[in-house]
Amino acid sequence: MRSQSAAFAFDGVPTRETSRAFLGQALRNRSAKSANLIVTVPAPIAPPDALLRAFPREASVLWDPPASAACSGLGVATNLPPNSRSITDFFEQTEHVADVASPSPRFFGGTSFAPGAARTMPWESFGDGFLLLPTWTYHVDERAWLSLAVSGADAPSVESLLDAFDTLWGSLERPIGVIPSPVSVRRIDEADRDTWSRQVSEIRERIQKGDFDKVVAARHCVVELETGAGSLDVLKRLEERFPGCTRFALWRGDAAFLGATPELLISRRGVEVLSEALAGSTARGDAARMMESNKERDEHQIVVKAILAGLEPFCESLHSDPEPSVRELPNLLHMQTAIEGRLREPTHILSLVRALHPTPAVGGVPTNEAIRWILAHEGLPRGWYSAPIGWTDSTGDGEFVVALRSGLLRDGKAWVYAGAGIMADSDPAAEYAETELKMQALLGALHGDSR
Repeated sequence: MRSQSAAFAFDGVPTRETSRAFLGQALRNRSAKSANLIVTVPAPIAPPDALLRAFPREASVLWDPPASAACSGLGVATNLPPNSRSITDFFEQTEHVADVASPSPRFFGGTSFAPGAARTMPWESFGDGFLLLPTWTYHVDERAWLSLAVSGADAPSVESLLDAFDTLWGSLERPIGVIPSPVSVRRIDEADRDTWSRQVSEIRERIQKGDFDKVVAARHCVVELETGAGSLDVLKRLEERFPGCTRFALWRGDAAFLGATPELLISRRGVEVLSEALAGSTARGDAARMMESNKERDEHQIVVKAILAGLEPFCESLHSDPEPSVRELPNLLHMQTAIEGRLREPTHILSLVRALHPTPAVGGVPTNEAIRWILAHEGLPRGWYSAPIGWTDSTGDGEFVVALRSGLLRDGKAWVYAGAGIMADSDPAAEYAETELKMQALLGALHGDSR
């Protein structure tokens, strides 16, 4: 990326006048030879949602992990297929005008669970995958930054962009404290228990025949939403209910895919990578039974081995915790094993995502056979549920999570998904109860349940 550094008159507290003047100068000095321009300026520190509430109809992305920088985005400057070559080519044709301390610009997005899983209603606007660069990106950590991306020759006028900047700055200086009021939801469609039991029994029979070791079966329910159950309100409730999870949202037209997932797929910073196995679940208060269960431990170990096998070709060193720990969430518990590695060379984050997804925590073993069963038997396609969602930058760094505790909001309805790992000794009723417990994460955020 062609990057131009600039010195801000920055004394620790960003001012509207200084940032606005720098932005205006960069826009007016835009080179006719530069296909793409990104300008990043210091901004006030505020919740990432504050940017989205300024222009809610322009919302394109929210990324809010528990332990690293949060980002939100308005509009779409550029939309690319999810491969490293496209990202690299874009940044090679892009001028980034910014202070040397500013973060690298990020693309956000992901892929569907499997090719073809998001080409029909209600997922058709998402398709097989994309990465988008927002027109405006707000990046907040210990400091905050506001970026504007301009692509192509048909950019808005400098004056209109500066007017938008003024509005956004005001929303960051005076964020609106929103406490969404409860709304009612009504289930109108979901897989019944008999259908679920038949599917689990079929998987168990296939496992006994040696066709599978494990298949992650998922089900969904559809709920009707009362007027006022907007995506930003749902995200606010998820923040209150699941502060230790990664909140995410991607908007495409009138559809919003959102959730609060506990599961990291892969993170890359330079040559350091982090991942985790998160498989094995139970209700709160039942940790001892989960940790002593052969079924839960076997299911978990399958995931650990698969992630290690996926990362091993890229890493000069790789290790996992010797024993799993208990990950506590407000509504349930998971078995968790942390995994760390050091790359032999700085492999792009998208290559690592491709090597890992789908892990046996969301697909099964053997992978291809499990995916074929899932696509043939689950009825409504999963879309982007349990798919990789995240970001990448010009260096190939990035972070992707597994899109769990999630659903799609569209046309006054919400499609809510949850899954369970089916093994040879799985009990259909217990697995159904597990999916119901997992669905409550998003269902509770939809109607304002504080549990």
